[in-house]
Amino acid sequence: MSAGKLYTTATQSQGLRIQAVAAFGGVQLERVESFESGVTNKSADYLAKFPLGKYPGLETPSGLNLSETIAIARYVASLAKNSLLLGSTPEEEAQVDQWVSFGDTEIFANNRIIHGLLSGNVPYNKVIDNFYRDRNARALKFLNSHLATRTYLVSERITLADISVASVLRSLFSAGVGAEERAGAPNAVRFYETVANQPAIKAVWGDITYIDKAPQYVPPAKPKKEKEAAPPAQPKPKPAKKEKEAEADDDDEPLVPEEPKAKNPLDDLPKSNFNLEQWKREYSNRDTRGAGGSLEWFYQNFDKEGYSLWKCKFKYNDELTLTFMSSNQIGGFFNRLEASRKYLFGSMGVLGEANNSVIAGAFVARGPDYKPVIDVAPDWESYDFEPIDLNNEADKAYFEAALAWDLEIDGKKWADGKNFK
Repeated sequence: MSAGKLYTTATQSQGLRIQAVAAFGGVQLERVESFESGVTNKSADYLAKFPLGKYPGLETPSGLNLSETIAIARYVASLAKNSLLLGSTPEEEAQVDQWVSFGDTEIFANNRIIHGLLSGNVPYNKVIDNFYRDRNARALKFLNSHLATRTYLVSERITLADISVASVLRSLFSAGVGAEERAGAPNAVRFYETVANQPAIKAVWGDITYIDKAPQYVPPAKPKKEKEAAPPAQPKPKPAKKEKEAEADDDDEPLVPEEPKAKNPLDDLPKSNFNLEQWKREYSNRDTRGAGGSLEWFYQNFDKEGYSLWKCKFKYNDELTLTFMSSNQIGGFFNRLEASRKYLFGSMGVLGEANNSVIAGAFVARGPDYKPVIDVAPDWESYDFEPIDLNNEADKAYFEAALAWDLEIDGKKWADGKNFK
């Protein structure tokens, strides 16, 4: 007996994931061959079953109608009684759910945004493009590390987690990342090929395909203007000798005056005697603490009217895993702050150990507020900022420790760090 009718197109990756789960688990599933995107899912009959018009959609014999890929795949996996696709213990079941969510939120969602930017469906923004590519790279490194000593994600046999994450990698490897990125994740590639080459799954997905280079944004070609026919040349009157110099000067002037470059509002702040670029050099070339150290120079020259000091702490530390990946996250954040380099100095670090760490540090920012300097990074709202008062001993100790890379928070010691300078 069929588990139900699956409404999806022949190529939709989410639909192919569900069909692979059914095929591997020996569950009969009927794909509606006549389904047409933009037509079927807008019909009154379809909307009566799936009010949001989303697909894939599963219509079951019992009258249950399911939308959302994760829910449908889990339901189909539950019907495969002998395959243990959902895990064999409560702990394994929770891990299966964790990895399914990881694949969809940490890779698939990012890849869709990148595709939207490159295809023109979303106005292109290089900063946003780089941000989501960094997120994909972070997720791929984490996955590769997890698989270094494992064949599958949860147990010694294939589960729903493996099929779901492999389906996400199928989209990523065939259209999102090239050979160079894949070379840095050999365990993830090996895992994908192991799952995708299972006979039942290969019958649904077909042969594995890769791309050589990650796609990049190509600006649309500007329409060519048709040249108007030039009017017949008129004999030019010979200028008087005295006018030659003036005419030569005129020829050097642009026909259209250049528009003045937009000025950063921070440049309109009252002039400060604190030289931020000099401070960066002092910090780089001196020991941080002690007599003659960079902190001594800082306190002698700091202008509290022209600059402000800020604690910076990541909001979502429970999401952090390996410390090197957290350090890479700091590097990505700093890359996205590039437009504020002349107004900002920062020292951020990872404190703690794998799966028990925090990201924290300090910034020196031009002006009385951090936001005009920091909000050039699209992910700035993932961090909390608190002002540092150097007259407060605890604040001063925090600031000095962040710069000296020996900051400790709740027993978590500095493991790795980066500077923005």
